[in-house]
Amino acid sequence: MGPLTAMLARLIALFGIALTLSACDEGAGPPASTATPVRALVANVVSVDITDFTGIRGRVIERAPLEVANDITVAVQDVFSGPGAANANIALRLKDVLLPSPGSAFAFGGPSSIRADVTVTDAQTGAVIFGPEEVRGTSATLRVPGLIGVATSPSASRDYAQTVAGFAVALETALSAPVQTPNGA
Repeated sequence: MGPLTAMLARLIALFGIALTLSACDEGAGPPASTATPVRALVANVVSVDITDFTGIRGRVIERAPLEVANDITVAVQDVFSGPGAANANIALRLKDVLLPSPGSAFAFGGPSSIRADVTVTDAQTGAVIFGPEEVRGTSATLRVPGLIGVATSPSASRDYAQTVAGFAVALETALSAPVQTPNGA
């Protein structure tokens, strides 16, 4: 077995392990019947502050900071739209959008990500419901290091879209923690 063949065999094994581990997370958590009730958040206002955001790092993609803010706003509004009255204002302070290049995927692997500080307030009272806390969301595409990472890298525009959607889902997960009530009432 030559060195290239051995490296390819290791990469395939790593890819298989990564797929197996990602499948292990499916269905984790308590059964729905024993879960603590959560407060359903419906977005009233979603705002994205880009004061500290300088642009997308990694891959070259033509998206101005205001366009990125708009894309994130739309994705978060979609996730937090629903039945009932709007009850939450969601404020995001965008920190970072990282889309690893195929070369970076070859060397390091890992998903693309968005990081933002998040504060959620009650739309009626202004009381803080969540945060400020950093939330990090990632794309759905996992990249293992090596040739497989390069081969599985989506186009820059698809990677960006997946990362924006992944951030909105991560935010939904972060905000779906059980509601704390006084004295367990």
